[in-house]
Amino acid sequence: MKLIEEIKKAEEKAEILKKNTVSEGQSLVEKAREKGEKDLAALDDLREKQLGKALDKAQQIVGSEVAKIDAEHEQASKEINESYKKNKDKTIKRIQEIILKWPSSQ
Repeated sequence: MKLIEEIKKAEEKAEILKKNTVSEGQSLVEKAREKGEKDLAALDDLREKQLGKALDKAQQIVGSEVAKIDAEHEQASKEINESYKKNKDKTIKRIQEIILKWPSSQ
């Protein structure tokens, strides 16, 4: 009889342990899920910061390249304008010389 009572008590303890194990397991799973979500949020923040830094750096590079291209364009435009003026003056003088040398203009 005593053995039967001990078996019942052991079964009751086992049942209590089983319930505790289930609730502890669920608690551990929930804690792990929360930690994972926090870690994921931290990684997202880090990724956003790194993307922001990379974007800033790219904008600086683009800005400097655009400034460089603008300077080159300005210089090329200046050279073209100077060449145009020189050629225009030479052309006018040459045309005047031709007109003066033309037989009917004398």
